[in-house]
Amino acid sequence: MRKPILILAAAIAAFATTAIVVAQDEPIDPRIAAYDKGPSKIDVSKYTPEMQKAYKQFSAKCGVKCHNLARAINCDFALDDEWERYVKRMMRKAGSFISPDEGKQIYEFVVYDSKIRKKALYDQKLKEAQVAGK
Repeated sequence: MRKPILILAAAIAAFATTAIVVAQDEPIDPRIAAYDKGPSKIDVSKYTPEMQKAYKQFSAKCGVKCHNLARAINCDFALDDEWERYVKRMMRKAGSFISPDEGKQIYEFVVYDSKIRKKALYDQKLKEAQVAGK
């Protein structure tokens, strides 16, 4: 009984790895590719201890499986609803292994970070959303 389970587990792992590699080999939109070339770290030394911990979770989950961390750091998402959609989409991706608690922590970090590090972009998008009546 143990041997078939091990074979099944190995097959599932091989498939998951292949699916992730295939997803990374797909053509990338030039705008997205530009994000990948930006900084791949955030200096969080002045962030709250809670946000420093959340950054570690963000780094571990968002820069390993599907894309590099630079993509999430340099993207043009800033508003809460943009990040909510993005984090939920990443949680649904096969192989992301982002639990609901981890997703919440990642979401809280990226929203906080946007209000600090991307303040000008955040303020601009917030103003545009208010003008548009969103």
